[in-house]
Amino acid sequence: MPEYKYLSIVVNKFDLPFEIKLATVDPDLIDTNLVDKTIEKISENIKEYDATFSLENHDSLLSRFQDGEETGLMTSKIFREVYEQTITAEQMTHHYFSSYFNGKYDPIGLLNGWMIDQIFNHYLLSLLSSEGIDGISLRCGEDVRLASRPNIDFRWRIAINDPKNLGILLATYYLQNGAISTSNEKRSLRKEKSNVEQVTIVSNNALDANIWSSAGIAAGTNKFPEFVSKYHLTGVLVDEYAGMENFRDGFSDKIEMSK
Repeated sequence: MPEYKYLSIVVNKFDLPFEIKLATVDPDLIDTNLVDKTIEKISENIKEYDATFSLENHDSLLSRFQDGEETGLMTSKIFREVYEQTITAEQMTHHYFSSYFNGKYDPIGLLNGWMIDQIFNHYLLSLLSSEGIDGISLRCGEDVRLASRPNIDFRWRIAINDPKNLGILLATYYLQNGAISTSNEKRSLRKEKSNVEQVTIVSNNALDANIWSSAGIAAGTNKFPEFVSKYHLTGVLVDEYAGMENFRDGFSDKIEMSK
């Protein structure tokens, strides 16, 4: 197995930094001009997202939407797509995922995953065809999307830590392609009690991983297994009383769930 080096590039353009990592055996083989141009395009793209969704910018479409102005739905393809995704996510999760907080529409619970997928698909995936780059990952907060060059045995290592003690390792995933999202903050309109402290979801894309990790926190240990089974989810759940529970493709390591 070759020894890999990791080149890290951080783009600080939104509320949270975006970290891009390139896995390489030989950094000298990488076309730095191509990488620089790609990062420049990504920065411009994130700047557009910031202008659309930042609540710190009182003139953003999201800020204006919260004030009752709905022109964003008609004038912005980006805003409309995210809005439709949040509605779909709420319906799919029976509103355990919510995009409304304090009575106002706020898609931040979904936005990280959506932006990661957009940037990854449009700008980063193509770098895998460039010499010297064997793997690419894009992280924002606790959401990460990653990919590897086809026909090689390189895998990304993703560690999941205990929510109460970050020094304790709960699980490790080795992935060639996919996405992982970890949530430990309850963001839901539902008032049901949940003893779930943390949910990690492994998926093909960051959007779905983000939605289900958020929904799992709110749904709780009794309800969430229904979603795990129905949608064939993979990941790990930490419950305050029941402890850790792994699940893969809809089946739990504690309770086998019927499909």
